Amino acid sequence: YGDLASRCRAAARSISEHAMPGQRALLLFPTGAAFWEAFMGCLAAGVAAVPLNIPNLNRSSQHLQEVCRDCTPSLLLTDQKTADALSGQADMHPALSQLPVITPERWRSEQGDFALERPSADAIAILQYTSGSTANPKGVCVSHSNLLANLEMIRDRMGIRMSEDAGVTWLPHYHDMGLVGSYLETLFTKNTSWCLQPDEFVLHPARWLQLISEQRASICGGPDFGYRLCVEKINEGQLVDIDLSSWRVAYIGSERIRPETIQMFTEKFSPYRFCESSFFPCYGLSEATLLVTGGPAQALPVMRRISASALMVNKIEPPAAAADCTILVGSGQTFKGSRVVILEVGTNRILADDQIGEVFLSGPAVTRGYFNRQVLNDQVFLDLMIDGRLVSCLRTGDLGFLSSGELFITGRTKEIIIIRGRNLYPEDVEQWVCDAHEALAPGRAVAFSADLDGHESLIIAAELRRSARKMDSLEVVIAAVRVRVVEVFGVSPAEILLLRPASIPRTSSGKFKRVAIRDSYVNGSIASVKRE
Repeated sequence: YGDLASRCRAAARSISEHAMPGQRALLLFPTGAAFWEAFMGCLAAGVAAVPLNIPNLNRSSQHLQEVCRDCTPSLLLTDQKTADALSGQADMHPALSQLPVITPERWRSEQGDFALERPSADAIAILQYTSGSTANPKGVCVSHSNLLANLEMIRDRMGIRMSEDAGVTWLPHYHDMGLVGSYLETLFTKNTSWCLQPDEFVLHPARWLQLISEQRASICGGPDFGYRLCVEKINEGQLVDIDLSSWRVAYIGSERIRPETIQMFTEKFSPYRFCESSFFPCYGLSEATLLVTGGPAQALPVMRRISASALMVNKIEPPAAAADCTILVGSGQTFKGSRVVILEVGTNRILADDQIGEVFLSGPAVTRGYFNRQVLNDQVFLDLMIDGRLVSCLRTGDLGFLSSGELFITGRTKEIIIIRGRNLYPEDVEQWVCDAHEALAPGRAVAFSADLDGHESLIIAAELRRSARKMDSLEVVIAAVRVRVVEVFGVSPAEILLLRPASIPRTSSGKFKRVAIRDSYVNGSIASVKRE
C-alpha cells in the first residue's frame, strides 16, 4: 500500500501536466499493478478515470472510437506494449493517435511529490462504460460519494473484516463487478487479493480454486458462468489437497443466477469443504455503482418454485404440475441504504409482494446518470412519489418482484442480451451481422437470446438477399457472420439461421418483432434455409 500511494502521487503529477480536474483520461491496461497506479493517480489528480478493455489493436475498434467521441478524453494512460502497438497502427485508431500518451515508465522514473486535495463528493471518480454497446456507448458517472457509499454497503453486507480477509479474483478490472466489487473493495477494506488474468481463468479455472485454497481466501466470486466453468472443466486430478473451507462469501451475480449452477457447484466441491451457505446471490448494475441487493452472508440461497406458464404472463403462482415448475433464485435481500421498489409497468403504481413489475432503485450509491446524455437521463432517472414524498429513482429496465425483502429478477423490459456477464445490444449485433457478407439483406437481421442447455446463448437470424443463390455457399455466409461477431463482440453465436427474404415479421411501425422470432425459434416453428 505504501508503494501504491507513492506511485499514485507520481502518476498524478504526470497526469496533471495534460489534464485539468474534471477532465477524463482513458486507461488501457492488462491486469496488474500499473493499472492501479494510473487509476489512483487519476483520482488524486481530480481526473475522471475511464477504464476500458484493450481491443484487438490490429483492427479498427468502433467501440473505442465512439467512447473517445463521447467522453473527449485529454490523455491516454497505458502500458508500453500497448502504446507501441497503437503507435504502429495509428491509422486504425485515429481518435487515440491524437492523445498524449503516458506509460508507467514515465511516472516511475520521475522524482518529486504531488499535493493531494480532497475531491468534492459529487466529482466524477469513474466513467464506467457499459460493455457491449458498439454504436452508442454510454458512460455512467460514478461520483466519489457514490463509490464510498457502495463500498461501505458491500463491506457491511458481505461482512468483510477490515485487514483480515483475502480474495482471489479473475474478474476484469474494467467492468463494475471486478473494478468496484473485487479490486476497490479490497483497497477500501485494507485487505489482500491475488489476481488472475481473465483469460487464464477461462483456460484453467482450477487455478482459481487452487489459489483460494493456498491463500486461505475468504471473499471471492463472479458471474454464474464462472461457477459453471469450474463444474464443467475441473477434474479430480486438479483438486488434490484442495481445501475450500476458508471461502466464506462466494458472491454470484451479474447475469441470471441458475439453481442448477448452485446445486452442481455445491455437489462437486462440497467434498473439498465448500458450503452452499457460502453462496451470496446478489443483484447490481453500473448505474447504481454496483451492489443493490445481496445476502445476507452465510445464509442459504433463497429459491422459489413457481408456475412456468404463469411466469410467461408475468404472474407468480404455484406450479400446477411437475412439468409446469420452474425455480427462481433470489438475488438477495434489500438492506439499509439501498431501497428497491417494484412499480407496475406503464402506471408506476407501487406493487405488493409477489407481483411482477419493473425494478426501481434509490439510495446514495445510485449515480446521477450518463455522461452528456440529458435526454436519456430524463427517461431513466425519475422523481417519483413514494410514501408521500418525492424520491429520485433509477429505472433499471429489469422485471422482478419482492418477497419478504428478497428480490427476484424475472426478465428485462430493455432488449439486452447478457452472455457471460457481457451486455450485448441487439441493434449493434444486427448492424455488424448485415455487413458481414454481401449475400445478407441490409438491415434484415435479428439478434436474441435463448436458454440452451442451461446457458443464455446468442442466436442470430438473418435474411438473405433475393440474389443470394448466385453468391457464395451458405456455409461461407454463416462462417462470415460468426467471424464478424466474434471479432467485434468477443462472443460466438450458439446458432446462426439464414432465412428467406422478407420472412422476419415487423410491427406496423417497421420495428422487428424480436419476441415473435425468439418464440418461433424456441418452439421450433422458425423456417430457415440454412442453420448451424
